[in-house]
Amino acid sequence: MYKLSEFSTPKETFVTQKLKFIDLLTQLWCDIHNQNEVFRYKVDKIQEKVIQGNYLLQLNPDRSSKRRIPEQIENIAQPFDGNKFNFTKASTKEVIFKLHDEVDETHTIFVNVSPISQYHSLLCPSMEKCLPQVITEDSLLLILKIYFLAGDRDLRIGFNSLCAMASVNHLHYHLFLEKHDLPIETAICTHLHKEVHCFTDYPIPGFCFEVSENNIVTITEESYKLIAYLLKNSLAHNIFLTRGSSLTGCQKEVVRLIIWPRKSSAGAKQLASFNVAICEMSGWFPVYNTKDYETLNKENLEAELRRWKIDDFHKLCDHIKKNI
Repeated sequence: MYKLSEFSTPKETFVTQKLKFIDLLTQLWCDIHNQNEVFRYKVDKIQEKVIQGNYLLQLNPDRSSKRRIPEQIENIAQPFDGNKFNFTKASTKEVIFKLHDEVDETHTIFVNVSPISQYHSLLCPSMEKCLPQVITEDSLLLILKIYFLAGDRDLRIGFNSLCAMASVNHLHYHLFLEKHDLPIETAICTHLHKEVHCFTDYPIPGFCFEVSENNIVTITEESYKLIAYLLKNSLAHNIFLTRGSSLTGCQKEVVRLIIWPRKSSAGAKQLASFNVAICEMSGWFPVYNTKDYETLNKENLEAELRRWKIDDFHKLCDHIKKNI
């Protein structure tokens, strides 16, 4: 068990007695990965390439054939069901470490036993509360704090809502470490309303917030209003926290909190090549077979992303301006 206050921030360069979040995460992840009985497969040597448009393809056939069968999801607000798989049923051997925050809540970080890539982990906020896979404002604030605490450019944090490829109906976020830049990180954004920006010159349009250490609380409140609106209107969504270019056109790199409304995946026919969840939304495609890995191109990938965009994004933008 570690307290958030035990970790150093990037600004605390000379604080040697504190822990570094990413160092601890990667070291313990590797220790567990070396135990054969924990992971469903290994991710030591994944083939990867970057193609036109800066899209990242990684060949991971085991992700399709050896992962746990996802829970059947029919509703964006489906209640938690303790009889189905949830993280309280996961082996304690899968736990990387637990975090204790300032308000006396405990959050658990697991390895993902069916990983997309090396260091793929899962953060389950307040696990014992058995919350459904519906974002809470508190958990959103937590991931923003962790992101800045980690201070690592390779860190990405993602969330798939119910009906947006979430496979377990128990509140959790995905933690990734990926060295490649991704297309969504340079998507051009325009100001929409208050702190909300939007991007439309991307295969699947969405919303974006620029986050700094000084405005974490404000952005949490404003972005959660948008998420609450999507939930109220039963709009499935994916969320991605990453580094990227400034939304205002200056040269500095910033932190982007990206929210995609999307068509529901409930009952939809899925591809054999990949499923469009949070990684694919960002331009990062874990591909399931060698033929597709070798032949997929920018046009194929963008066509599949466009298949999931909502029909009336501009109308949704108008509603957002009026209602949040």
